[in-house]
Amino acid sequence: MCFDSVYFGGGTPSVLSDDQLADLLEAVRANYNITGDAEITLEANPGTLGDGSRLKWLRSIGFNRLSMGVQSMNNDRLKFLGRIHDSEAVVRDFVAAREAGFDNINLDIIFSVPGESVEDALDDIRAIVTLKPEHISFYSLQLEEGTPFFEMWSACEFEEVADEDDRFTFHRGSAMLGHFGYEHYEISNFSKPGFRSRHNSKYWNASDYLGLGLGASGYLTEPDGVRLRYSNMTSLTDYCEACDRGELPLGESHRNSTHDDVSEAVFTGLRRKEGIRYADFFDGSETAFRSYYADELAEAQEFVDGGFLIIDEDGLRLTEKGVDISNRIMAIFV
Repeated sequence: MCFDSVYFGGGTPSVLSDDQLADLLEAVRANYNITGDAEITLEANPGTLGDGSRLKWLRSIGFNRLSMGVQSMNNDRLKFLGRIHDSEAVVRDFVAAREAGFDNINLDIIFSVPGESVEDALDDIRAIVTLKPEHISFYSLQLEEGTPFFEMWSACEFEEVADEDDRFTFHRGSAMLGHFGYEHYEISNFSKPGFRSRHNSKYWNASDYLGLGLGASGYLTEPDGVRLRYSNMTSLTDYCEACDRGELPLGESHRNSTHDDVSEAVFTGLRRKEGIRYADFFDGSETAFRSYYADELAEAQEFVDGGFLIIDEDGLRLTEKGVDISNRIMAIFV
């Protein structure tokens, strides 16, 4: 099995020492068939990359894509979000990365931060595009239970941004990114031509991927053709002991049924700009796809009539306004 992408993340792997990063990358190359043109990404937060010499070293050992969690270019919002960096660090690290030879850089932005106006979010985009990254991820702030932000919201320390304001910001921001030459190829992702995230696209294309490390997830085709979705143990002790025994350090695993594979491929595929094609299902038969999903397609017709979904001779895809209710539409096919 060949691998054409390697992704160090989530979390902040850039806080690892140089020796640790080098050892990990060397181990991956020694044990897996990594193609010569593989996209090798390192996730990093501004302020954790050290000086320019470290970036040059990271580039020299094989990292060729950098994904930086910028979140905002407004220092007050960065403090609210609990980030350790400021906007000056973003610019400094980005320039240093360019000088080190990184010609494929992603910058993450978060919008719908409490207290942020639409114009504030657009200002973030204006500041980011002046740096000319190859890829931009544009995410809405989510209040996840168990996080400090959720606790703050529960304690009425701030109000969540209204859905209509969130959606208005998203569409204004998407239009602005398009104006600056970024293709909106997935719900939250934008890229210059030729710079779609090769690794993340595997998730949306329902391709195989191998998850290594604590809590990592994977999706693999087994020798009998059944696809296995799994996540690794989250205890370091248990993980190491399993490896020492020559066992897979699986925490949870599930052998997919045919329906699991099909519904997951539709669910994730609808996140893409091009949506899903009948050609990718049931040996490329539109008739077989429509027969399999006859009831669901009938249920989805109201979204077609409302201008949220397109169903034609090629497949299914969301419209621009369909993105706003994407989960409702995708859930029909699960």
